[in-house]
Amino acid sequence: MDIKHITSDSLRHLLSLTGKKEQLIKAVADVEDEIAKALKSAATTTVEVAEAVTPFKPAKKAKKSKGGKSGGLKERILALLEAAGDEGVRVKDIAAKLASKPANISVWFSTTGKNITTKVQPGRYAVKGPKKSAPATKVAKPAKAKKKSGISRAGRARIAAAAKARWAAHRAAKGSKPAGKPAKKGFKLPKKS
Repeated sequence: MDIKHITSDSLRHLLSLTGKKEQLIKAVADVEDEIAKALKSAATTTVEVAEAVTPFKPAKKAKKSKGGKSGGLKERILALLEAAGDEGVRVKDIAAKLASKPANISVWFSTTGKNITTKVQPGRYAVKGPKKSAPATKVAKPAKAKKKSGISRAGRARIAAAAKARWAAHRAAKGSKPAGKPAKKGFKLPKKS
């Protein structure tokens, strides 16, 4: 289209078409905003519904413990050892009867049971002393008397005097200052001329 041939009517027509185009673009933008709002509210509603209706999860089953109640291992091992008598029982046999690992039973003998059991043979243990399930009460040991050094005061004084004399001779041989005044240490800067 040539600018020379444009009339005022054609310009008015172009302006009205441009105005309609702008109105349509605005209407499309408004519709797109409404769609976005609708999608956003639908998404939050779906999330709220999903949070409100959570699937049922059954509670986790508690693990079965093979050892029974806490601290019961000692009584059960001692009962087996007492039943066996002086011959003792093998660690493998105790582990099989208590449904435990042999390593756990061995550790028990080397830690908890070391004061109340005795090793009869390699891998075989028996109860120590009187055959009771509870360990005997500990008897208090008498307090040990403090050991004296064995050197008299006069002896210590002679040793100290000898050490002083030896150090004095050592210092005299090196030509150092007497023991009364320690030598000054440090770096001195030379005097400027």
